[in-house]
Amino acid sequence: MRGVFFVFVLLAVMAFVSGCTDYQSPGEIQPPGEIETTEVIMLNYRFLPQDIRVSEGYTVTWTNDDRVAHTVVADAGEFDSGEVQPGETFSYTFEEAGVFSYSCTIHPGMIGSVTVQ
Repeated sequence: MRGVFFVFVLLAVMAFVSGCTDYQSPGEIQPPGEIETTEVIMLNYRFLPQDIRVSEGYTVTWTNDDRVAHTVVADAGEFDSGEVQPGETFSYTFEEAGVFSYSCTIHPGMIGSVTVQ
């Protein structure tokens, strides 16, 4: 009986400790807000980070680290990558301030935005 109790306590401690980590896999939802960066990864049918912030004149590069082709197309038509095959990149220089929402036309659930200041 003592052995069963010990195993139960050990499992409870392990469950508690595993829930106390900050680890976030690429497939998990990111915290709200924009991240200042010029690099976006396409992975697991997501843009990572989903929302970014850059200054005017900066170039953003999207890299396809997925196993399938994706596109990077601005909702208002400012840019269109065409198909970006696995291992390829697409870059765009943002010359004007504003918010530029975009998506993958092949996989409409893939969305993102670039805020240019």
